[in-house]
Amino acid sequence: MSDAASPAPAREAVAFGVLAVLGAAVFGTSFGYGIIGDEGRVGPGLLPMVTGLLLLLLAGGQLVARLRRTGGAVTGPRQPDPTPDVFGRTESQRVRQLWTVVVAVPVAVLLVPLLGFLPALGLLVLFIAAVVERRPPLVALAIAAVAVAAGYGVFMEFLDVPLPTGLVGDALGW
Repeated sequence: MSDAASPAPAREAVAFGVLAVLGAAVFGTSFGYGIIGDEGRVGPGLLPMVTGLLLLLLAGGQLVARLRRTGGAVTGPRQPDPTPDVFGRTESQRVRQLWTVVVAVPVAVLLVPLLGFLPALGLLVLFIAAVVERRPPLVALAIAAVAVAAGYGVFMEFLDVPLPTGLVGDALGW
């Protein structure tokens, strides 16, 4: 698909629908981890619950907005939006980036049992920064390192929630 041709509204609706379903799944499974822990502390399921709910609401809102804008018909192509966003991206570039992230997130989730949460998070953020956002390699590495450090700080230090270490972490004794 060229940048001059606008993506079909059906593609946008499907992308936001997939994200909404992913958010609902994360929200639903978060209760199995416990929302409130011992002595009234934050449980390991609170952050996934909030994140899943936000993803569900935001993606669901975008899905509804797309369906309203097209009158519920999402089968045909729309006229191209000639105005780029503040980053100079066309609508088709933004939709392509969205789909790339929609595919990358489940891949990262599937890597958690193998690599562990923090390495999978680091790879996901590195991929998004380097490939999707096209940041220079050192900048992308710095962004990924900060994301991993923040994840470690929030989960391991602040919330005192153990994170999955994966098969690699287990083999290394993490």
